[in-house]
Amino acid sequence: MKKITLQIIAEKLNVSKALVSKALSNDPAVNEGTRETIWKTAEEMGYRIKNTRKSTRDLRMGNIAVLMPRAYLDDMEYWGKVIRGIDKELENNGYSMILSSIDISLSPKEGLPTSIYEKKVDGAIVMGHLPDSYFKALEARKFPFVMVDASLLNLTIDHVLANNFLGAFHATGTLLEAGHRKLAFVGDAETSWSFRERSRGFEEAIRYFNATSAEKASFVTIQGIGVSGKGMYTAPEFTQNIHRYLVEDKVNTVTAMFCANDLCAMESLKILNNYNLICPDDVSIIGFDNLTITEQMTPKLTTVSVPKAAIGSRAVQMILRRIENPDYISEWVLISTLLIERASVRKL
Repeated sequence: MKKITLQIIAEKLNVSKALVSKALSNDPAVNEGTRETIWKTAEEMGYRIKNTRKSTRDLRMGNIAVLMPRAYLDDMEYWGKVIRGIDKELENNGYSMILSSIDISLSPKEGLPTSIYEKKVDGAIVMGHLPDSYFKALEARKFPFVMVDASLLNLTIDHVLANNFLGAFHATGTLLEAGHRKLAFVGDAETSWSFRERSRGFEEAIRYFNATSAEKASFVTIQGIGVSGKGMYTAPEFTQNIHRYLVEDKVNTVTAMFCANDLCAMESLKILNNYNLICPDDVSIIGFDNLTITEQMTPKLTTVSVPKAAIGSRAVQMILRRIENPDYISEWVLISTLLIERASVRKL
């Protein structure tokens, strides 16, 4: 009887000898379906297998990596609550979290943690504004991961984020219901997918109002403030634009500002105070995210609350499902938001 070798098995399946060797050695880098096929074929052909077949679950490390830009460590008000949601859900499922901050100036080869290269983690939750090259590096390694509030527009990758569009739509509608007809969106929409969706929701609310009401509203965009993998930034034109639309323009003066996030709202308030403009007497303001500080501001800020812990929990559920079934259809999950009405909006 002809001796069955790895090469014979490889030729029968039209795969490489190296792949057969890895599969029969229970290498977790081999797709579970491929590994099962190779094991079954080897057994049917009578190959003498020294190793014991192990399921994917048996081969898991029980760790999930959480990756985010290093700059986020300086401001954990938002991401810290997402991380707590991740940690709690992982604990409930018998997994541990390995948090890794990424220096985005480095290439993925240098910046990705060794836990991924050394296969000490079973998957990753990638948060925020990492460069696209990092996502591509993970895809190239066929490493399971999900995105949280990322800017990469790839429908083949699981993604969980707040329903930014509807949150902004509702918030803007509140300003319109309060009688405001000259509105401003504050923030550089192109800096993140979340900001773009908030801008889109803002504009859609005004279009809907104009289409269904006898009155008409208009809007401007106040640019010069946004987010990046290095954190929040404010450009000189931000102050200039606020002065232009709220001080210089005496005919079409903005009476209400919808800010892309709470930090944009805080910076706006600082500049308005410099021009002796009072919120909400002179201008109403709504933020987004519901940071803790919004309840301590003067006035207390009306804002859109993002269920941060729920986003983290949902991301864990998605990555564990992805690990269990790599071929499962990908999903974009939108978590509902809630408008928190406080003292920064005045009815006209």
